[in-house]
Amino acid sequence: MRQANKIKVVSFDVEGTLVTPRFSESIWHEAMPKLYAEKSSLSLEQAKDRIKKEYDRVGEYKIEWYDIKYWFKYFGFSDYQGLLNAHRHEVFYYPEVKDVLTYLGRKYRLIATSGSPREFLNILLADIKDYFSSIFSSISDYSQLKSPSFYLQVCQKLGVAPNEMAHVGDNRDFDCLAPRQAGIRAFYLDRDGNGEGCDTVRDLRELWARLTAAESNPFVSR
Repeated sequence: MRQANKIKVVSFDVEGTLVTPRFSESIWHEAMPKLYAEKSSLSLEQAKDRIKKEYDRVGEYKIEWYDIKYWFKYFGFSDYQGLLNAHRHEVFYYPEVKDVLTYLGRKYRLIATSGSPREFLNILLADIKDYFSSIFSSISDYSQLKSPSFYLQVCQKLGVAPNEMAHVGDNRDFDCLAPRQAGIRAFYLDRDGNGEGCDTVRDLRELWARLTAAESNPFVSR
């Protein structure tokens, strides 16, 4: 047990935390198969099956899985930016997001810390970017997944100690285990209510109570 530093920075994952998965789903599972079907003269269902097999071949633990430029080059498509722009209308924020950011922003420095490439973040965060002092993409900025090393580099960039930062996100590996290994207070966001441990919260409105409790406790065990 050791005395806790006061939390100065609150870090938010983006997709599944601030923004619903709808935009990404429309790109990866609808628009991309449609392009592939047109290029290969396949039915849409055949194209979806082929595309999914290629995604699965790479897997979510490789940075290429998240890289739209990689996939456009791999499939021989063009104008990924045009495709992303055409689906801006599919960006939806969770209902509590703006109120929570407004409230927490009065007390903490807020940042967005995402495994999505910056091409996605520029669209996903367009309407809420002013809430954040910094926006980090592990893929675009550091060429890695959200590892303990990535979180430590973010802390170094911000000039804060790891135990002066809290992070919240919906992926147990990338948003809970990795930041905890870096010494960051991590909250696991489980909107379905099935998770436990790792300071689980059901929505972002629970953060305020949890952060206040963390600060009022003079000691914290890790």
